Amino acid sequence: MNGVPRSHLTDSLGHFGSAPQVSASLVLRCFTPSAALRPYVQCYWLARGRGGDELLHPDGAAGLLFNFGGALERDGKRVGGGCWVDGPKQRTARLAVGETLDLLGVHFLPGMAYPFVGEALAALAGGELTPGDALRRLELEALHEQLHETPDLAGRIALLEGYLLERLRRHEAPEVPALVASLGWLQRRHGQASIAELVTELPFGQRRLERLFQHHVGLSPKRYARLLRVAHSRELIKQGGAASSLTDTAFTAGYFDQSHFIHDFKAVTGFTPGGYLDHVRRRYG
Repeated sequence: MNGVPRSHLTDSLGHFGSAPQVSASLVLRCFTPSAALRPYVQCYWLARGRGGDELLHPDGAAGLLFNFGGALERDGKRVGGGCWVDGPKQRTARLAVGETLDLLGVHFLPGMAYPFVGEALAALAGGELTPGDALRRLELEALHEQLHETPDLAGRIALLEGYLLERLRRHEAPEVPALVASLGWLQRRHGQASIAELVTELPFGQRRLERLFQHHVGLSPKRYARLLRVAHSRELIKQGGAASSLTDTAFTAGYFDQSHFIHDFKAVTGFTPGGYLDHVRRRYG
């Protein structure tokens, strides 16, 4: 199996697994992909546990999800089927697990899912999972069946690797250096710079940048930057714990207007910053 499992303490599953975590009811492990897939795939992840609720914070990336356990409930709605494409999200979702949880997923890097799903990411964005049978050309249901018949984790990861490498061989899209550079530029700044400033670094205008992001990321550059900024704010609150100053957090995250900070934070997470701090205190003490 490629890579070494990693674990972090956090409260977010990203969009069904943006990072490996541990919580009271849920354990996640993350595995590094092979070198050929690292420019596209952040990790493979495994989630197992029993019961409980988890927050699924958006990070601007898409993924594949395979379920081998009990039924899932997301935002109060039962999720049918056994495999899905999870498109980029703009808002935190809530996952409720009433039975044994056994999930396996692929988490792509932001903007890097297109060669594998063969669909403009804007068509997959929103609040719902896209069932595997809705995109038959991906053959996700057949892959789910193969994975189900392979009980050991190493074998399942090998199947995922083989599937993704074959998709990449057949459907690799031409590299878009300006997209990669723009994503890195925003990530390094935690979404705190203006899109107009980003455009001054590019050999084309904002309209083309918008089209690139809608096609490959599924979100506008501004929406993606907001996710980065709110994610950075969440990390600052968690790091500060009970000593967090929300005013200082807002300033460090690039907000000079407290009302703007509260608006963005609540629009993405569903919490006010103070409400999220209370959540962190209850969860981690």
